[in-house]
Amino acid sequence: MFAKLNQVRQNFSIPLPLPKPKKAQSQYKFEWVEDLKTLKEVQKFRAVQFADQFGITFENGLDQDLYDLDCEHAVLRDKWSNEIVAYTRLKLVQGHELAQSYSAQEFDVSQFSNLSNIVEIGRTCVHPRYRNGRALSMLWLHLVPTVLWKMKAKHLMGCVSIRLEDNKARAYYTHQHLKKMSEQQSIDVKAKPAFEPTHPEYSFPQDERIPKLFDVYLKMNARLSKQAFHDESFNCLDYFVFLDVNEVAKNFVLNKMVNR
Repeated sequence: MFAKLNQVRQNFSIPLPLPKPKKAQSQYKFEWVEDLKTLKEVQKFRAVQFADQFGITFENGLDQDLYDLDCEHAVLRDKWSNEIVAYTRLKLVQGHELAQSYSAQEFDVSQFSNLSNIVEIGRTCVHPRYRNGRALSMLWLHLVPTVLWKMKAKHLMGCVSIRLEDNKARAYYTHQHLKKMSEQQSIDVKAKPAFEPTHPEYSFPQDERIPKLFDVYLKMNARLSKQAFHDESFNCLDYFVFLDVNEVAKNFVLNKMVNR
């Protein structure tokens, strides 16, 4: 079935119909950023979420970088309040362009230089009130047509983070969990350089659970690096994420999303 799906997406520029989400999920609406005003709103949203998660401040209250001008920005809003509840950005790159990618600043991605149509995902964040997994799932459901048919992506890559500030116990246990992943769940990508969190002085039972976003990626059959990069500007640990687009379509959209 999915071999045929691959063949179809190479020959058509319009998406095949996906099953519609249930009415219970209609509290959300999806959009792509199409103007500078909305991009600034997104940058403010990111700054607020990252300030809350990582305890950092941003100049002018905006999270901005050079990658923003060359990415597609995806936004999920609460239909009733119109506030942004989830966000991510996408950039299509070819293997020979990976040295300029965001991920390449933290990880050695040279092993993927022979690949084509790689979509890099970054800056993913979710409003605290919507971090039960549903908003992030809905965001992904709406991304799939663009990733599959417009970008004709074959692979997805990016980074997933966990903060260190006042969170050392959970960071440590998350790191230990990832180090024990099977070959099917992990990918041998080296951090530049690798960072090893130290054992915490104390911890609570909830510290042994991995963050929701890590869990979402693993349920999508993503492969995560066992090594972590210490992002000093955010004071967090970043892990490399790599997944096959067909796995996203088969295991996440059809099996997870539609049945929620």
